[in-house]
Amino acid sequence: MQSGVIKHWYQNKGYGFIEVDSQSEDVFFHVSKVRLSQPITVGQSVYFTSERNAKNQLRATKVTSSPLSIHHNIESDISLQTSKNASLGNHHKNHRGSDNANHRSNDKRSLGSTLFSFIAIIAVAVYFLGDFNSTLFADRVESTALSQNAADSTSQTATAGLTGDAQIDHTITLIQQGGPFPYPHKDGTTFYNREGRLPVQSQGYYREYTVPTPEMSHRGPRRIVTGGHPPTVYYLTVDHYDSFRRLEVK
Repeated sequence: MQSGVIKHWYQNKGYGFIEVDSQSEDVFFHVSKVRLSQPITVGQSVYFTSERNAKNQLRATKVTSSPLSIHHNIESDISLQTSKNASLGNHHKNHRGSDNANHRSNDKRSLGSTLFSFIAIIAVAVYFLGDFNSTLFADRVESTALSQNAADSTSQTATAGLTGDAQIDHTITLIQQGGPFPYPHKDGTTFYNREGRLPVQSQGYYREYTVPTPEMSHRGPRRIVTGGHPPTVYYLTVDHYDSFRRLEVK
């Protein structure tokens, strides 16, 4: 089980991305895997389980607002399976006990048992077929989403001069002197440019750094993304990578 915040949410498409607290790679999620007590919003803290698909892409298998919710679902699944096993065991015991009854009664009970098993098999098949279709649909949406994110390109507006914001200026100073950074496990990690809002470069060209937001207990939505090693270009985003403006840094 991991934790993170909703980084992107495309409501009209039914999918989004989670920024993970303990790793640089974001996790795709589909609305069919979400079990939240309130509407999905960008910046919302969530807990989730994840796995890699056939393309080695991380996707969430369950998304909740509390770690207890995931444990509860697991315990419920175990309890349901135990109940089914107990019911099936009782059925077999009753079937063995009926061997001493007359032949006609055995035939009726055997027919009823066969019918019950047949119905149970159909129910299980329908359940797993529905889950398989849901997963297949989510995989297709995921593949389309990743392709669209890489293809969508928005031209950036160059802005001369710095903003004069103390946190932004301090972050630039830390970048130029090599730290120390407020989030050492996140700051300086590769920025993958999945949304395609920055000029296309080779992987590893861009790096991202947190710009603290006053009165926020988490990382907030502001980042500086640099290009080159050492950095030769600086971009500022204040809305979780939805838009960027270039900073002229000497």
